[in-house]
Amino acid sequence: MAVYTILTHSDIQSILIQYNLVLNYYSEIKNGILNSNYFLSTNNGKYVLRIFEGKRSFYEENLELEFLIQLNKIIPCCLPLKTINDKNFIVFKNKMVALFHFIEGEPVVKTDIDNIRQIAYYIGKFHNYSFEKKLDRQSRVNLDFYYNNIDFNKLDIDLNHKKVILNAYSNINKTNFGYLPSGIIHNDIFPDNVFINKYNKIVGILDFNESITGPFIFDLAIIINYWIKIYKLDKKAENLLIDALLNEYQKQRVLTEEEKKLLPMAIKQTALTFILLRIYKFNVEKQKNIIIEPKQYNELIHLLEEKI
Repeated sequence: MAVYTILTHSDIQSILIQYNLVLNYYSEIKNGILNSNYFLSTNNGKYVLRIFEGKRSFYEENLELEFLIQLNKIIPCCLPLKTINDKNFIVFKNKMVALFHFIEGEPVVKTDIDNIRQIAYYIGKFHNYSFEKKLDRQSRVNLDFYYNNIDFNKLDIDLNHKKVILNAYSNINKTNFGYLPSGIIHNDIFPDNVFINKYNKIVGILDFNESITGPFIFDLAIIINYWIKIYKLDKKAENLLIDALLNEYQKQRVLTEEEKKLLPMAIKQTALTFILLRIYKFNVEKQKNIIIEPKQYNELIHLLEEKI
């Protein structure tokens, strides 16, 4: 989440007319990277307004909204609000806009074995439901896109980091994940995309906008990287959490031997993907006049330095 498109109070109220809502208060949501998002307080509750900033067609974006309406029956996830004309979205100033029911809770900020087991349970249920389902669109969380659009000869970053990145890409690029079990995956399952209540219970999984059809182990790899390995725990504590994740997940869906074998490489791939995403966004694009939480690639570089 971020804010690329600036809306005024009047803009938002004109959008809310399509939902028969009246705006009381709004604020920008600056955390995240890829879309514009606003928190809204209205006469009929709280919502999150999303402006789709990708280059997909409205048809492609609406595939996610239709999928979420069905998925909400399986796991707690963000749910789009229908307009007064029974549509999932509206078009405002040539951009697609959707309103989501607000989920009361706070993003996960501290990983523990309890919320690891909970996210494993829900991701396992999600993958069981989405097995062999397809979301026919491209994700912006795309390793090859970032790699091909970064000029490493001109990139002004630490030379050792650059070497680690290039070596990792060379190894990952030789790996074939295409034959693994797949379906619709979240593809961006960071802790700040998961809300918990005051009892540490997961109440919502958010932001499926980068969901695509892909190998299931990519979601597990993202959780391992950004819920566990990111914290540089000692090996005993790290392995305890990873084992809890995989054991709970397999109560819903058993991993194949091929998935277990390639999981370490998937962990490297998802680490490299988000490192390159940050380099691209903050070192290459350098967009101005946007509201966004700065995220540095070097906060993640240690995820590549550990040997498989």
